[in-house]
Amino acid sequence: MDELSLQWTPAHGSMRKFVFKPQSEGEYPWARIEFELCESKWQEVGIEYLDEVSFVSDDSEASVPSRFQTDFEGGDVDE
Repeated sequence: MDELSLQWTPAHGSMRKFVFKPQSEGEYPWARIEFELCESKWQEVGIEYLDEVSFVSDDSEASVPSRFQTDFEGGDVDE
């Protein structure tokens, strides 16, 4: 997985996105980079380094939210 992006448009303000990007070097395996759309260009407005990335889906039929956790440690993935 190279990276994962999540985009949204807030009720007030410019479009934003989070990019979850694996880090091949460094102390943390992932970075969450926040961007804001400014004059038709994405501008980086923040970054946070993460130990892990997981995705949680709240399925109304399930009593416990389902969870997807990455098995990647950043960098290239062997196929």
